[in-house]
Amino acid sequence: MTKLIIAALLIAMIASLGVGLYHLLSAPKAGESSDSLYKSLRLRIGIWVVLFAFLLLALKMEWIKPSNSVHPANFNAEQQKRIEKAESEN
Repeated sequence: MTKLIIAALLIAMIASLGVGLYHLLSAPKAGESSDSLYKSLRLRIGIWVVLFAFLLLALKMEWIKPSNSVHPANFNAEQQKRIEKAESEN
């Protein structure tokens, strides 16, 4: 479920980027304001904030877990085990 939410937010961000590109490249028609580009930028920033907050919440609730190479305590513990094993073999 977590992966689906993250994927949906990333797809929404890419779609917002595409809409922004369309409005950037198209010439404004008579009587139309150019606020569409800014709206898509605000939407993309809002999606990014929601995605970042969701990732922090998912880490806090342990819905997702960092790998050992990212988590220093686990990485150091594994390295220490390898060192001790190598020393005991010698």
